[in-house]
Amino acid sequence: MAVKFDVAKADLTFEAGFGQPEFALFRDTPGLLRHLFKRLEPHGLRLADMKIERGGGSSADFHILCYLFNFVMTVRVRLDRIEVYCTDFPRDHVQKFSASILDALAAVQAHLPDLSFRAHALAVGLHGLLEGETVRKYISRFVSNAPNIGSPTGNGVVFYFGPEGDRLWSAITLDMSKIDPNFLYVRTHAIWDAKKVEIKNLAAIAEGFVGSALSQIGLELPK
Repeated sequence: MAVKFDVAKADLTFEAGFGQPEFALFRDTPGLLRHLFKRLEPHGLRLADMKIERGGGSSADFHILCYLFNFVMTVRVRLDRIEVYCTDFPRDHVQKFSASILDALAAVQAHLPDLSFRAHALAVGLHGLLEGETVRKYISRFVSNAPNIGSPTGNGVVFYFGPEGDRLWSAITLDMSKIDPNFLYVRTHAIWDAKKVEIKNLAAIAEGFVGSALSQIGLELPK
C-alpha cells in the first residue's frame, strides 16, 4: 500500500547539453539577449534580471544569467549547455515554471537555428512528511543489513538505473531530510536522449518520470 507523501519543499535542477560547444553563440550577444528577453519577459523577466557573467575570464566561465520569479529560478546560457535551477518549486507552479524553461531553450534555438541538443537532464528534490510512518521505518524497507560499527542514527539509499526507452540513465535517492529530521528526502534524477525527446514533450515526459519513480518506491502525493 502506498504511503502518502506530503511535500513541504521542492527544488529542481535542469540542464540541456549541446551536441558540441557552440562558439558562435556569443558572437552576437545583443541578439541572444534580445531572444531571451522576448521569450522570458512574459514570465516576468526584467532588464535588471539579466546579467553577462565573465567569471575568471575563461570560455567555460562566460555565460548569460537570467533571474525569474523573484530570484527563485536562475537560467544560465553557456557555450555548451543551458542550466536552470529552482530553489523552490511549488506543485501549483509546475506548469508555469516548466513553460519558462522550455521558452529559454526556444530562445537559444531561435538565436542559433543550427543548434542541436545532446541530452536533457533533470533532478527534482522533494522534502516532505510521510503519513503514518517514520522516515527511518520507511527507508528500512530498502536497507536491511546495515554495518555494525556503532549505534545507527538513520540510513539512506541510492538506486541507479541504466538506459530505458528514451532515458539514458536515472537514479533515485532516499534519505533523511536536512530541513527537518521528520521529513523524508527523495531525489529523482534522469537524463534523456535529446534525439528521442522533442522539447515540446519534455515537460510531460519529465513529470511522468517523477510520478512513476515515486510510485515505484511506494509513495503517493496527496491529490
